[in-house]
Amino acid sequence: MSARGITRRGLLGAAAAGGAAFSLPRLFERAAVATAADQPLNFICLYHPHGVSAEFWAMKAADSETSFDIAYDKCSLQPFDDAATYGKSFKDKILVLEGIDHLSNASAHDSAGTILTGSRIDGNKKPANSSLDQFLAVEKGLGAMTPVTSISMGVGIDVTESGFSLSFGPGGAALPKIIDPVQAFNVLFANFSLPDDPAARAAAEHKRKVGMSILDFVRGEIGDLRPKLGSSEQQKLDQHMTSLREIEKRLQTTTDAGAAGKCALPAKPDAKLFPKLKQYNDGEPYFDAITDAQIELIANAIACGVTRFATLFMNDLSFAGNPLGLPADNHSDVAHTYDPSPVGNNGRPGAGTPATWEPLAKFNRYSYSKVAKLMQRLDALGALDNTLIYCASDMGNPSLHSTQNVPTLLAGGAAGKFRMGRRLRMAADCPSSNPWCDPTTAGFSGLTNNHLLVAIAQAFGVNIDSFGTQVDPKHTTGALSGLT
Repeated sequence: MSARGITRRGLLGAAAAGGAAFSLPRLFERAAVATAADQPLNFICLYHPHGVSAEFWAMKAADSETSFDIAYDKCSLQPFDDAATYGKSFKDKILVLEGIDHLSNASAHDSAGTILTGSRIDGNKKPANSSLDQFLAVEKGLGAMTPVTSISMGVGIDVTESGFSLSFGPGGAALPKIIDPVQAFNVLFANFSLPDDPAARAAAEHKRKVGMSILDFVRGEIGDLRPKLGSSEQQKLDQHMTSLREIEKRLQTTTDAGAAGKCALPAKPDAKLFPKLKQYNDGEPYFDAITDAQIELIANAIACGVTRFATLFMNDLSFAGNPLGLPADNHSDVAHTYDPSPVGNNGRPGAGTPATWEPLAKFNRYSYSKVAKLMQRLDALGALDNTLIYCASDMGNPSLHSTQNVPTLLAGGAAGKFRMGRRLRMAADCPSSNPWCDPTTAGFSGLTNNHLLVAIAQAFGVNIDSFGTQVDPKHTTGALSGLT
């Protein structure tokens, strides 16, 4: 097909969905692996639903910052100290943070969008600013040298409002999220070719040239069309041009330094393992396999230098006969039935109901097992030491929909920027005389995740002292202390 045979509407529609959805061919090769000290810092953020069973997550009385037990019965953090399952203990590669708050001013189920934006959520379920991954990768240009600037992936849900997304562009514009591992593979590895495969390299180069030809055509069409449109339509075309520049970057040929180290083409995910993808459309029984496939792709993409920035929005296992033996509705019958002790109830008195703690802890342990699997794969590929993983939920106590004391975990080597193998407990949010306080009540002294986002940005060499959008500037200003 000639370039002129491709419709403007079709191309611009695809471009509007973002570079990840616009599946033109890409060509890239892995440069020689540098020493660990020279490798850039990578960033992965993972979301898990339903908050936390604090009774099996929080520090125990005998724990200290550097000496703590996570291998006790039913502890949700067990996967990080399970050498039998993951080949080694990763206890020295985690930093567990208690007392981090998300001041999202929204229902907790809309607050996933606060995890990386540090923003309040408006009535349209939209944050006010970009997410940290996009701020670093796009606005600060840290993803400019990789074939894929960043990638947003998910499990089961492809809608992009704040309750279901982690990645947002300027002004809180949600990024498309890839929930199909086959599509994610095509975005990341469609034309991966090693130097010792000349036939594959030649075919990829041909596809690259065709792709560049098409882009040249589309760019010309947009240039001709732009002066004829009003300002709002011109802004839309400018967004298309941004998408096209991203695609063009992916089509560039990199230096032929050859593949080295532990980078290799991963197997293309087998679509037969997940014939259904979407939640509420019979996709739930396949979510575990989809999660594993997405994790494998992210680990290989990081190890091969395909991208430095990735997000994964994980899901639960709400279906009858799920492998955890939990009720079919994890949300209503596990998260909402959680009846905590004071440790999980923002200091409120009451013994709670222990029988409700264990099912939620089991789900939390499942979620952390996926983080441990990601760490295991990154470690095997030689990329864990230069990767920072940030894992959080949208709430703390799920029965209250509380966005205080949200379970927060940093993992990986973080290129030595943060001191791992520790637990940190922040000061209580509320005075003992008023354990029911909220951010608008006198006496609230919570520690927002904005401070963590500032610290992460600084770890990437970006000199900022504030990030996110809150009513009181003190909640967005300053890096979280104690991490180094």
